This record gives sequence, C-alpha cells and structure tokens, in this order.
Amino acid sequence: MEQRSEHSDRELVFDWSDWASCFPELESYFRPENVRKIAERAAMYFNPGKNSAVSCVKERRILLYLLVSHLVFLQKKTESNDQIMGPIKSVSEGSISLSVDTSGSTSGKIDPWLAQSRYGYEFWALSKKYRSTFYIRPIPDPRYRIFP
Repeated sequence: MEQRSEHSDRELVFDWSDWASCFPELESYFRPENVRKIAERAAMYFNPGKNSAVSCVKERRILLYLLVSHLVFLQKKTESNDQIMGPIKSVSEGSISLSVDTSGSTSGKIDPWLAQSRYGYEFWALSKKYRSTFYIRPIPDPRYRIFP
C-alpha cells in the first residue's frame, strides 16, 4: 500500500518495495508480481480501501502488510511441502509422533488459520479493536417494521 495521504478518505495502493523493507525475511520468497497477487487476495480478507472499518491510513497499511506476510508465509510453507496446519502441540521421539493443535486454543481465542504464523498472530492482536458485534434486539411485532 502506498500512502498518498494521512486522510482516511484516500485509497491505498500496494507498494512491494515498502512491504519488502518492512518484512525483509520474506521478500526473497516470491517475485514482486506474485506478492502483488497475494496482496489482492489479502484485500479480500481485509478491506484496505477508503470504506474500511480502519480509518487511519497508516494502520490500514500495517494490517494489510501483516496479512500479506501471513499469506506469503503460508504459500511458502505449501511450496516446501510443509502441510502442517496449525501450531505444533507435542512431539515425541521414540516412534516419531507429532501432534498439531488446529482448535485455535493455543492463545485463547485466536483464529486457527491466523495462528499458523507470527504475522497472523500480530494481525489478530492489532485488529482486535475492530472485531466486535453489536446486538440489536429484533422487533417482536412485524407491524412496527419500516419497509421502503
């Protein structure tokens, strides 16, 4: 995401070089055009546009970069035939046993998909304030509903 302005009504454009400078450990995994395609996928999970729930452009950029990093990390794991989905729960050596926790209970209420990388953990922690629900009690009598 390239920051054009600090105003919340501006669009962001993914900037590979800025992302690569924030996450140098991941920049060599894929070509810039591949990372841009991954950023397009990340935008389906998190809206980085001007209509996002996150009003601060800088915060949107950071959250998008973390989600892109998470997807790059998972893509790299897949390409290296590491298909373990979830953090390792236990390992024993005798007859070689490996147990993976896919319940998401490793750190409380984190989404199991995001729990697969440190980038996902950080995205989850930073986006916590935007994940909430509001309960609106239904109107019991349909006559009180307003239809356009």
